[in-house]
Amino acid sequence: MKLYAARKASGKTQEQVAEEAKVTSRQYQDYEYEKHDPTVRTAIRIATALNSTVEALFSGEKKGE
Repeated sequence: MKLYAARKASGKTQEQVAEEAKVTSRQYQDYEYEKHDPTVRTAIRIATALNSTVEALFSGEKKGE
C-alpha cells in the first residue's frame, strides 16, 4: 500500500495522479491495489506525480510473498 500512503500524503485523488501519470483512473487503481505492475516509464511518471521515487514506491515484497 505504498502508493496509497504516498497519494494520501500528497493530498491528491486517484484521478489526479492518473492524469499526471498519463494512465486511466482504472489503471492507476490496479497499480495502487497491487493487481498489476506499471511499466518502468509509468512508474517514473507516478513517482514524479507523487513527488517520490520509484524505489520508495515500488520496492519491497508484494502481497502474498
